Amino acid sequence: MTDTLKNVDAESTDGPNVLTERVRNTLMVTLHRPDRGNSVHGALFRDVVNAFEAAHADENVRAIATIGAGSTFCVGADRDVFASLAQAGGIDLNEVGFQGALGGDWGMPPQSREQRRADTLGVGRWVQRMMDIGTPSIAGINGGAAGGGLAFALMHDFRIASTRARLVPAFIPLGVSPEMGLSYILPRLVGYSKAFELLTRLAPIEADEALELGLVNQVVEPSELRDAVLARADEIAKLPPVAVSMVKRLLRQSLESTLDVQLEREWHNQTRLFGFSDMGPRVRAYLQQF
Repeated sequence: MTDTLKNVDAESTDGPNVLTERVRNTLMVTLHRPDRGNSVHGALFRDVVNAFEAAHADENVRAIATIGAGSTFCVGADRDVFASLAQAGGIDLNEVGFQGALGGDWGMPPQSREQRRADTLGVGRWVQRMMDIGTPSIAGINGGAAGGGLAFALMHDFRIASTRARLVPAFIPLGVSPEMGLSYILPRLVGYSKAFELLTRLAPIEADEALELGLVNQVVEPSELRDAVLARADEIAKLPPVAVSMVKRLLRQSLESTLDVQLEREWHNQTRLFGFSDMGPRVRAYLQQF
């Protein structure tokens, strides 16, 4: 079953920021600012997070997939931000960030100047909500993913790249620091030394290298990307959703945990899952494989 594409919440001056489409048990989320490289600007990230949270609340949605409209996945900050930097030689991100660069007043609750300067998270509040969603997510990286766009791609649980994908950390060469959780996620995927190397190199990371590094799980031809993403989502949909969500949370928690705490969490999950009514049929189906 495929539902018609629809826009989510707010629209930019050029149309909707985000389109959603139900394909069987998967919500397809399309970043829809192709003329701007699907940049993180205005209400785009807010609309993405809202779409993800709505999908998680729908028991019929077993996976969420994201792809970029046009030839780019997400370039990160909008070109207007770079134009301001080029002209002014520096900007007040406490102000500009809330005016649209990284979420904007459309996406974030209104705050006074003093509240903005005291805010320790900025766009990080959207990252927290995104990372807390229990439904498995898959990024279909159809083209360039740079800066915050790369961070957004790496937030997904699985990443499938087109051969045309190019990953660009981007921050340090511009004289700025990583954001949107990239400094947290990247070293957990590739280790400290490799993360530092990638953040301080100028050459983009091509799809094959990204696969070798573990930044993506699979590389396919551009014409096969959507089908590959949906195939992975269909595999996930066959699994018991509560168990999948619990395992996802368990793995996330393990990154900041101890063995003893993880053993307690594992036992807590097992005692709940073993009591589910569908355990019997699933065990019988599993045993029939042998």
